[in-house]
Amino acid sequence: MDWGHLARYFYPLVDPFIRCFGPALGMLVAAAIVVFFIDMVYELIIGREELERIQSTFNKVKEYQKELEKAKILGDFERVRELEEKIRDHAQETFEIQSKVMMKHLKAMLITFPPIIVIIYTLEYRLAHWTLKLPFHAPLVGNEIGPVGWYILCATAVSVPLKPLAELLATKVRGGE
Repeated sequence: MDWGHLARYFYPLVDPFIRCFGPALGMLVAAAIVVFFIDMVYELIIGREELERIQSTFNKVKEYQKELEKAKILGDFERVRELEEKIRDHAQETFEIQSKVMMKHLKAMLITFPPIIVIIYTLEYRLAHWTLKLPFHAPLVGNEIGPVGWYILCATAVSVPLKPLAELLATKVRGGE
């Protein structure tokens, strides 16, 4: 089967950006849109509240562990038993929250992974002979990168400023502050 033929069906996803901005800037714009979509999906599905609950529980367990060490040094076995029980309770709570968050991560990945694969696959076939000369020599790639390398570089660069924007917008969509 000619996989390039399949990629042609997805050209309308990337062609407007490439025609309007040229290959390099077009892929930067496409990467920004895809990264923003991915960040929004993760923010809406997972949310900050559960991640903050996990962090809070970890912090409590650390405090209990410090107190436990002090109690062991002082020989307060009643306090040691009490703290070990609290640590066990928080460990169980943390495990339950982490299980829920992991399932949400999987759900978000199943939503975002196919579009990423389609776009990278389409870019590879649409711009198969296109390369970008870098102003420096990069390890493993030299001083030229192809469309997939440029897309990955762009996606990495735009993810930093877009993440807070996605968090803010997801909070507004969920009805937060």
